[in-house]
Amino acid sequence: MSGQQSSETDGEERQRLGNNDLPDYIKLPPSTFPSFHCRIGESVCFPDYRSTNALGFPIPGEQNPSPTSVMAKDYFVTDATWSYILAGGKFDYIVIGSGFTALAFIDRVLENDPKKKILCLERGDFWLPTHFQNLPLPFKMVLGGPSETFPWTLSRKTYEDTRIGFCHGSCPFFGGRSTFWSAWCPQPREELMRGFPKSMIQTTKDPKTKFWERARNLLHVTKMSEIGNHTFGSLQDAIDKVLTKGLEDKKIPSAKVVEPAPLAVGAESPTSQIRFNKFSVPGPLLARYEKQLELTKEGNGMPLQLMLNCVVTGLKKDDDNIVRAIETNRGTISWPEEDTKVVLCAGAIPNATLLLNSFHRCKDTVGKRITGHFVTHIAARCPVSSIPDFKKSETLQLAATYLDGMDEKGRQYHVGTTALQSPRPEYDAVDAGRECPDYAAAATYDQLKGSEDYVVFVCSALGEISEDNKDNFLRRNESEDRSTNIKLQFTLNDDDKKLSKVMDDAIYQTIEVMAGAGPVQYWNPLKKPKPGWVTLKKGVRLDPSAIHVPGIVHEASTAFVGDEKKGGSLDEKYRPHGVENVYVTGGALFPTAGSWNPTLTMCGFAQDLATQLCPPDPKKGNKGKEGKEGQGGQEGQGP
Repeated sequence: MSGQQSSETDGEERQRLGNNDLPDYIKLPPSTFPSFHCRIGESVCFPDYRSTNALGFPIPGEQNPSPTSVMAKDYFVTDATWSYILAGGKFDYIVIGSGFTALAFIDRVLENDPKKKILCLERGDFWLPTHFQNLPLPFKMVLGGPSETFPWTLSRKTYEDTRIGFCHGSCPFFGGRSTFWSAWCPQPREELMRGFPKSMIQTTKDPKTKFWERARNLLHVTKMSEIGNHTFGSLQDAIDKVLTKGLEDKKIPSAKVVEPAPLAVGAESPTSQIRFNKFSVPGPLLARYEKQLELTKEGNGMPLQLMLNCVVTGLKKDDDNIVRAIETNRGTISWPEEDTKVVLCAGAIPNATLLLNSFHRCKDTVGKRITGHFVTHIAARCPVSSIPDFKKSETLQLAATYLDGMDEKGRQYHVGTTALQSPRPEYDAVDAGRECPDYAAAATYDQLKGSEDYVVFVCSALGEISEDNKDNFLRRNESEDRSTNIKLQFTLNDDDKKLSKVMDDAIYQTIEVMAGAGPVQYWNPLKKPKPGWVTLKKGVRLDPSAIHVPGIVHEASTAFVGDEKKGGSLDEKYRPHGVENVYVTGGALFPTAGSWNPTLTMCGFAQDLATQLCPPDPKKGNKGKEGKEGQGGQEGQGP
């Protein structure tokens, strides 16, 4: 579509909506060709579509549309609108990134004030419309590989370390990692937020903010004991009971709390029959886009602007510490005013990269600390008869539990367990692929085949990487590409290795508790003697190389909130020290990684930032989404 065509169509749409006063840098979608649900009546006869070859008259129309071109027409900023943005677009907020924290921030701002003008910049393209596990089973092939990119240079020391090997990368598409994540959403207790400043702790505890409830509602977090479908049923109840009793009896000495797994998979409404649906950002963010269009028609809102394939490489700050320009691969966005706010939602490492490339003062703190999680994975099985209060089912049964603990120094780990009883593995594969909490750590078909009379346990444990390890860093290198001019190094120090041993012990103990007095077999993935189930002698365990999974996950702390003299990069308002109108979201904020899956907490602080910058109007009684029934998680959930 040419710039002239886009402008004319856009103008007609403005007139139709009664919004001729909207600036030309605000993109509105054209009237669409009537669907099969609306084929009668005068309202379907749009003259603009009768004259653009859309119906094959007088010549054939477009024959090679791409997914992006189809979506861009209705949802994303076009080239014509982008040229207007570069020429003088004025926004209240410019959000960099389109993942979890972008949704949390944008949704909260527009819930509080629908008339705010927001531009969201995504470096990648549109790909998956939802979580890959919500799609047919063959989409399992898209996990990892080309869908994961690494915008940094990894140090040789990390690459050659067989326990670590690498750090998991970015998903450079609309919605970011949300289309691939495992959906675990535990709520960390205050004791688990070690080293967090009082301001952040108090924010989570303030009853007025409804911090945890609001984040759970956004993500539709539901405990698996409350999911309400046939798959998470009797086995879930049995595993919950046996693990709770095991903790009471101190059979897992380092464990502190166990609970049914809280997962972001809940129904969007109380009447929905879809009880397990993995949350991802594209759907809710596009739904917010559509809602803003409806509000615009009523004169009560402004359209949300979503831009794809736009890589941000730098922020330009004036001598008054105000950023008034954003450099991108598509040109520089600039504005003379000082009230536009820039919000970084691109992930802990991309956010840090942008800060290091933009502000000289950041070089003294940003990237000097980096944390994350290392992973252990163990699969085992026991006879169905070994599980108290559980009988073999004729249909697939799943259970998911979350157990957290600490070593003697207070370093944290957690064990996420998926238990499966599959009476017909060849038929259960689709349901298991859709409803396993973590497909990357799920039982394989080879493990389920021949295990019809067993319960299979898949335990994936995360341990926190020490924030005190000075050998871990993120720093600029000499690359000319400012989106990747970063060197990354992760190593494990003595504290990490000690925690790893405690965590591994806890996994074996967890499996033994679940299996009761029955025999336990473990899955050996190594070629020697051969992959398969093995029975271990008392005191013998699998080779460490069979259970330690390379790849750091949930990287954090790259620009944490704290006193600059103590290494902190951000003030209590989430701003880089010395910058007035730039704000950071995500795991970069956390002074320590903990072991808990971070998404719930990340979204909570992004929503807090939105409320600070754009509080609800008390005169309108705006309660936000948490005041509406059926928006996801239930009040009072969480540990």
